Amino acid sequence: MPARIHPAVAAIALFVAVSDASAVDVYKWKDAQGRTHISDRPPADAQAERLQIRTFSAPVETGPVDAAPAAGQNVVMLTTTWCGVCKRARNWLTEKGIPFTEHDVERSETGKAEYRRLAGRGVPIILVGNQRMDGFDPNRLAAMLKRGE
Repeated sequence: MPARIHPAVAAIALFVAVSDASAVDVYKWKDAQGRTHISDRPPADAQAERLQIRTFSAPVETGPVDAAPAAGQNVVMLTTTWCGVCKRARNWLTEKGIPFTEHDVERSETGKAEYRRLAGRGVPIILVGNQRMDGFDPNRLAAMLKRGE
């Protein structure tokens, strides 16, 4: 059965991403009724699994960036619908007129498979040829696009 990102974990990861933290401890457990709970604090009366979720913050763009992709270069972005950093990366690529393929790691079978293959631990993951960026930094992405590796 393919791994599925729980919506509550996704919400916590989004909160942490907005707060610019690099990692957060999250606890997951089931109550007596079998319901799954996820919190930043472990329960006092139950055994909880400790999860560590890495997030990637997005630096603010400092100025205009020339980001014309090298010829024949494929840009692939692994995202989720709820990810604010993913939205900024998507908007940046669109504004620059850079063609890219986007795969949702929760809704697309291709996205799920790529995320597992790449051992993803957060979104977005941006691939430019054989280069990889976890998170989004417009200046670094522009440099990756120019390198054309």
